[in-house]
Amino acid sequence: MRARLVSAAVLAAAVVVPVLAVAGPASAARGNDGTIKVAEVNDVGTESNDPHVACTFALEWYGFDAKAVSTVSFEAVAPTKDAAPTVVSGATTVTLEDDAAKGGTDLDGREIYTLSFQGEPQKNQGYHVGVTTSTTGSQGNDSKSKTFWVGPCETTDPGTTDPGTTDPGTTDPGTTDPGTTDPGTTDPGTTDPGTTDPGTTDPGTTDPGTTVPPVTTDPAHPTDAVVPWDWNWEYADPACDALTVDYPSNIPDGQANDVNIRVQTDSGPVTLNFHHNEGTWSGRTVFTYAGHPGWPADLTSYDVVWVQVGGTNYHWQGSVSCSSTTSSDDEVVEPAVTDVSGFRSGFTTLGRGATVAADTVEVEQAGSEALTLEQFTGGTWQVAKTVATNDRGVARVTYPRLTARGTYKFRLTVSQTISTTGDTTGVLTVRVR
Repeated sequence: MRARLVSAAVLAAAVVVPVLAVAGPASAARGNDGTIKVAEVNDVGTESNDPHVACTFALEWYGFDAKAVSTVSFEAVAPTKDAAPTVVSGATTVTLEDDAAKGGTDLDGREIYTLSFQGEPQKNQGYHVGVTTSTTGSQGNDSKSKTFWVGPCETTDPGTTDPGTTDPGTTDPGTTDPGTTDPGTTDPGTTDPGTTDPGTTDPGTTDPGTTVPPVTTDPAHPTDAVVPWDWNWEYADPACDALTVDYPSNIPDGQANDVNIRVQTDSGPVTLNFHHNEGTWSGRTVFTYAGHPGWPADLTSYDVVWVQVGGTNYHWQGSVSCSSTTSSDDEVVEPAVTDVSGFRSGFTTLGRGATVAADTVEVEQAGSEALTLEQFTGGTWQVAKTVATNDRGVARVTYPRLTARGTYKFRLTVSQTISTTGDTTGVLTVRVR
């Protein structure tokens, strides 16, 4: 089965706010089962979560039990722990709707908050804030907390100036980072891994038959340690088809689970959020724009302008112009179609210790991109090996020996580029008895 890759990265510009999942009180059986998200004031019910917002933002409650009552509090977090946030507007006690919980897409409540601060903001990020929500009727612990960045904001003297005002001269509407997440500066002790954003794409649960892999990880690829540890470690510049991150081998636990990529298109900015709901990435990890469900179909021209990677304070900003090649008379030349043929997809059964018979495949229009064999392991497609092709594009694909009972899944991929479509084969499922 052949699949073509398309290039496009979309950044959903959204305002970020510290939010935490709150438990609904109506159903004791359901317990602490809701999710809170931060959004732009005018971005209602989109299920997007934006951990870097302006000083006025929206907090949304999803999937809570009927008539749950949630209290909200904010505090300053290092490196701006002396900022002393003040709630200028917005209720700190919120009564949610009286409908029963319907899961992560059920918007049960929304409140607009404006915060003011004392002291100096962090130069590049603004103010680092923690939010805690507490909901009546939960089983066990009824509170959760998250951290996020707010700003830039005006530094004000409470009682003499309106703390809710924002300095329009310090924010560039074209380059604002409302859709970004900065878990790289989050104190691992205050992050709640249980507050998964159901609105984001989970590469860990991608359907094995998905045409384009949104995230592929090669944990075996050697990566360097950052010694001494520095939260400002840098990753490589983005390419037109994907972002490749070599996570430091000594990155603290719980940090490498969120990546945001913003592209500018003729229709406006698009933000792609890659979120690992079931763990963290390690080693060399590739985030393919076209594999993200938010990637616009048939996008042929765009600029990659901003990247944020969880686990580092470093944010890449620039402009990588990406478009289809043009001929001398300025007519658009369509990308060459990549085709991988000869790979067996489907289902087969083997005994323990057996090896899947080798395949001979042919790759057309591979360009400079490698042919890789991927295996679905631990909830993600991971690179099992790179397969060499000869000068005619022919390759012999061999498989590892399978010694344990279970189900194994394999496929071949060739990454997309600006001049080639790339290709991903169907899935070969092997059951070992």
